[in-house]
Amino acid sequence: MNFYFSLYQLIENVERLNRDIQHLAGRALRISPRDARANRELLEQCEIKLGDVKHLLNNKTHISKITLRKAALLFQILEVSYRRVMHLATATSNVGLDDENSVKALWQLLSMAQRHYQTLVKTLNDMTGIPNSLVLNPEAETAEPDFAGIVKREWTFQQETLKHLERAIEVFGEEQELADTLAGIRKELLDAKKRMKHIAPSVLEKQEVPPVSAIAKN
Repeated sequence: MNFYFSLYQLIENVERLNRDIQHLAGRALRISPRDARANRELLEQCEIKLGDVKHLLNNKTHISKITLRKAALLFQILEVSYRRVMHLATATSNVGLDDENSVKALWQLLSMAQRHYQTLVKTLNDMTGIPNSLVLNPEAETAEPDFAGIVKREWTFQQETLKHLERAIEVFGEEQELADTLAGIRKELLDAKKRMKHIAPSVLEKQEVPPVSAIAKN
């Protein structure tokens, strides 16, 4: 299975590099006017070559698309975990230092989110042998104005993570070490849900949980 994780990363990196080259080629005249024509021609040649690589990886590799989708599931979990860390780290500046209970709860949530993210990064690095990379919209994460909003956003991210974890534990049952790692994160999140309900019962009561993708657009 490790081969498929590495291949998924490779395909993602090639597609990302191809987009970057297209971006630079379209701006060559403005970025480097002195050597614009030569640079643009070079970038266009690179784009053609990468197009060939992308075609080969997507159409000639003898692997199941289902297996690649399984690998993508792990990177979805990693992405949501990263968003949790960024959200909670940003939120630390929005909670007044005089609110001791809120500050303590927030730092506990941030510590757990960082631990989960680091565990996933290490796990995927060990399995793929390729550095993990995420493409995130820099405008996607906005700071919540108060502790109630922070808790609700974290609750939503945790729910999204749990949904992906349930699926991942099911499909990676034969990868015992991986399944155990994911199950450990799942257990911590389930325990955290109980604590969060105790921290802010009025905030989370009958809380509707929209998908993270919807949050990112707001």
